[in-house]
Amino acid sequence: MTDADIETYLRPFVRSEKRTSELPHFVLAFDNKHTLVIEPRLRELKAPTLIVWGKDDVYFPVKWADWLAETIPGAKKPVKLEGARIFFPEERPEQFNRLLRDHLNCVAI
Repeated sequence: MTDADIETYLRPFVRSEKRTSELPHFVLAFDNKHTLVIEPRLRELKAPTLIVWGKDDVYFPVKWADWLAETIPGAKKPVKLEGARIFFPEERPEQFNRLLRDHLNCVAI
């Protein structure tokens, strides 16, 4: 990722009023408790679901990709990207877009 990419994601949080009010919420959102709370609803989700995961993501361990695939009835086997981290759509846009396009072409009516 470039400095400009990071700037795009984090600039809103460095302004003083945003830093004190929104940055803690942003950081706390990196917690799987929110996903676990909706587990019963995920188990009812019948929509075709693509799960793409960065294998080197330090915030979201790859075991959660498998958990999602087991939990969501419409999920395909997770695609796990070697060496990818949290911003893999930015780091590997061609690869991610191809996966997404292929998925959408398969589910298009």
